[in-house]
Amino acid sequence: MQMSEDQKREMEQRRRDVARGKRAEEVASWYFRLNGFLSIPGFVVHPDVVRRNPMTEADLIAVRFPYSQELIAGRVMVDDPRLTNLGSDSQVLFRLVEVKTDLCNINGPWSNERDGNMQRVIRRLGFARPDDVPPIATAMYQDLRWQDANHILQYITVGERVNDGRQRQYPKLVQITWPEIAGLLFERFSRFPEKLSADRRLIHEQWPAFGRRYGRVFRRMKSVEDSRQYLSQYIRDG
Repeated sequence: MQMSEDQKREMEQRRRDVARGKRAEEVASWYFRLNGFLSIPGFVVHPDVVRRNPMTEADLIAVRFPYSQELIAGRVMVDDPRLTNLGSDSQVLFRLVEVKTDLCNINGPWSNERDGNMQRVIRRLGFARPDDVPPIATAMYQDLRWQDANHILQYITVGERVNDGRQRQYPKLVQITWPEIAGLLFERFSRFPEKLSADRRLIHEQWPAFGRRYGRVFRRMKSVEDSRQYLSQYIRDG
């Protein structure tokens, strides 16, 4: 059956939206990586029974261990305090990250206690004894944050704009915007140009596509606003 023009336009729009989402997730993953987090993108939460579709997916799960530090030419590289100030040096920081291209938000499967997805992801992360999983999950559903002396589990949403309604609903929710991330990237490479190759033609091949492209474009940037404009354009158009 042949598609109508409206159906074709709708399909093309969905394709563009999916591509934008993937680019946004790539940027977020690199941002957490530059701040000392080990991460798993596209973490699928499977149901408790077999032969069923996945329950949901976390755009990114990230963990940062105590005393994480990077030295460049003998200087300590300061990571983003929006992330590091959420806990102490003695706590392992677990981050459950939701990535949006526009308004920061929380996906329903993570806020609906009946679905039980928090319990599943906590069990898989493996930092809690089985008997401790239910109360930790309850705290996450209520506050989107839980901690004890050694661990912190924090829900973070990344997007273009802060969601004031969600912040009122969950005061402990952490929201990080693309302009803030762009500012961190510009500051990082301005203060530590050693992270870029001395050869202007070369960028670390181990970096993701966005990282390689940002490294090349950064050499022409003159301000934080240039960084913000480039990051926005990359997510929007590639």
